[in-house]
Amino acid sequence: MPPSGHLRADAERNVRSIIEAAIVLLAAEPEASMERVAQAAGVGRATVYRHFASREHLVRAIHDRALQDARDAVLRTRPEEGPAHEALERVVTALLRVGDRYRLLRQVPPGDTELQARADEVGDPMVALVERGQRAGELRTDLPPRWLAAALGSLAVAALSAMIRGELSEDEAATVVCTTFVRGAVVR
Repeated sequence: MPPSGHLRADAERNVRSIIEAAIVLLAAEPEASMERVAQAAGVGRATVYRHFASREHLVRAIHDRALQDARDAVLRTRPEEGPAHEALERVVTALLRVGDRYRLLRQVPPGDTELQARADEVGDPMVALVERGQRAGELRTDLPPRWLAAALGSLAVAALSAMIRGELSEDEAATVVCTTFVRGAVVR
């Protein structure tokens, strides 16, 4: 994991390059070596290990970046605005885009409480959106909001898998997720 604090500008550039290269490379080749990551980043293997003591540390840094990108993407959709079902589609579309970029990551490693807290930051706006939909009478209230948000997230992960397999386009995936979710969660 890169040290927090003050890195020289060239060191910061190297860390960014390594993480960016690893995101792309490991999505295509999940078992790629740290040496391949170094080649893709245009740095030496020693530089990669200087910033990331192990593959685990690099993957954790990717997790961290993915969660930050997911949180930012969700918040940019303004989930608190408009009808809940429209906000759900915006949120799902944004998460699918982020998820597609971070194909390597499926879930937070067990026992990593810091990453789990960051993952909760991504999920909290979705829970708030579900609660808002429930208060407005748009979404059913007989299921807990956290469960509905988790179900929505699971549907998004399933759609992402279908995207990776080439079974759904990004546009189709968001529609499929929202249709599946809304038909099960909307008050009739």
